[in-house]
Amino acid sequence: MEVISLLTVNTIGFCVLGIPAYFFCAIIGFVLTTCVYMTLILSKNYDITQSVKILFISICGMAIGAKLFGFMTGIYRSIGMNQNITLKSIFDTGIVFYGGLCGLLVTYTICLKSKYCNLDMQALNILAVCVPLFHSIARMGCFLSGCCYGRIYKGIMAVRYITTIENSRDVNLRFPVQIVEAAVEVLIFIYLLTLLKNNEWKNKKILFRYLALYSLARFFLEFLRGDFRRGIICGVSFSQSISVLIWVALIIKLLLEKKRFQRKKKEDCND
Repeated sequence: MEVISLLTVNTIGFCVLGIPAYFFCAIIGFVLTTCVYMTLILSKNYDITQSVKILFISICGMAIGAKLFGFMTGIYRSIGMNQNITLKSIFDTGIVFYGGLCGLLVTYTICLKSKYCNLDMQALNILAVCVPLFHSIARMGCFLSGCCYGRIYKGIMAVRYITTIENSRDVNLRFPVQIVEAAVEVLIFIYLLTLLKNNEWKNKKILFRYLALYSLARFFLEFLRGDFRRGIICGVSFSQSISVLIWVALIIKLLLEKKRFQRKKKEDCND
């Protein structure tokens, strides 16, 4: 059967305006997302100066978290490949989105709880709306630079990747999983944005919904990935493990909230 490939991507030193593709998309994503964040912050009457300061501090936490999870991926990968865990295997890793997300949310939460901050915890919901917007653009950077690529695929819409300098004829037909994930992220962003514009947005658990939706989507998208550097143990990737842990944490949180609500309702009835 003839392969239908509408796109050939030469990832060898691919740049946009002289900037490596991934970093170019990350910069565009950061600028656009920051503008959206500031607009939403102003629309909810939060202190814009303090909100931006907290965002930039949290980005530092995001960078640290992304790299720390990268180290964890190295350990996970070594275990999956039955190899010894060495400093080389740990440091021979990139950055991990889940680590960046964790670092961002933890740092942002710490800042909100600071006695010098006059923002309430609901600001986390505004941040949650912006995350999938940035991630969708960054994923396009992954597509253009050839990382986080999909599994071997020879069907409709297969992407032909040129991946080596030594032999430009060395090509890989891959499923464009980065584009699919970017599209999913855009849909999540639009959905969360509609919730934020609702008058009852503070009761919509936007951060909770984002974590639930993205972790579910990421779990299934991982089956379409073909880059084994991310670590695989018994067919389960590192990111899939994190996705499952997120769902477990969210379910526990729901059960605890339900229990507190029932207890409060019982106390009110007794009064």
